[in-house]
Amino acid sequence: MKCASHPTSEDDVSVALDLVLSNTRGVPCIGCTDIRDVVLVFQCSDRHVICLDCFQRYCQTRLNERQFIYDAVIGYSLPCAVRVTPGSTSCVLGSL
Repeated sequence: MKCASHPTSEDDVSVALDLVLSNTRGVPCIGCTDIRDVVLVFQCSDRHVICLDCFQRYCQTRLNERQFIYDAVIGYSLPCAVRVTPGSTSCVLGSL
């Protein structure tokens, strides 16, 4: 995914949105408990599900609090919203 508002070059890398999936099983969001058609599934062992609205709020809150986690392989990321523990990098969002 690349921002269409900013210039890019052939060397720029974009991340596939492979964690955003159709919610065919009707799993409720961990934030608002609504059942949405499209959700983000965290890569943690419990495969927690969060709707895109709650995920946007989670990202904005963590960004405002400067709580993104640096991972040497994937760069800055976020842990599963359920497993947010200081210093934990065991479940960060990245490529599958």
